[in-house]
Amino acid sequence: MRAYSPLRDKNRALSADQPNDRITIETTANLLKILIMKIIIPLLASVLIHIATPQGSSAQFGNLFGGGPEIETIETRQLSDLLSQKKGDDKGGKKVDPASDFVLVDVRSDAEVNVSVIPGAITKAEYEKNAKMHENKTVIVYCTVGGRSGAYAKQLAGNGVKVKNYKGSILQWVNAELPLQTLDGNPTNRVHTYSSRYRIPAKYEQVAQ
Repeated sequence: MRAYSPLRDKNRALSADQPNDRITIETTANLLKILIMKIIIPLLASVLIHIATPQGSSAQFGNLFGGGPEIETIETRQLSDLLSQKKGDDKGGKKVDPASDFVLVDVRSDAEVNVSVIPGAITKAEYEKNAKMHENKTVIVYCTVGGRSGAYAKQLAGNGVKVKNYKGSILQWVNAELPLQTLDGNPTNRVHTYSSRYRIPAKYEQVAQ
């Protein structure tokens, strides 16, 4: 008869536990794999896509992760009609139609707005300097494609300002072959597109630096 050995019994107990430990490790590894494939990789892909766009800034990350009030948007034809109506009211000295009582704000950088703006627009700096003058007006904001202006619109809306975002922004404007002007009010065909990867109609001179 083999003598009793506490050490041998302990080793048997440890061996019996090993398959369960292996199953636990494999289950954990599978869960981690699913987490990475289903959540982490898609999230990283979304972040990288936003970084690759011209508006890959902190403003864009604000849009990516949501938050803030829902912002009404405006289309190219609507904006063009409003600007034409406002121009007619200003020239004729008529009482301003409530629909045309708005201010158009270009939120792009100095380098961009110094090339051209949509006729009738003022810069973000000018708007903020004279905000009291415009406090009862609808503020329509735009940038290159609508990212930065969307973020600024949320900021304004959070402060109680009635605001709309021109989502297609200046690229949509030139794709409709509508006019541009300098900040001095002179007509121009030059437009800053932020990135040379954007294509615009041949009638315009593209600036990307």
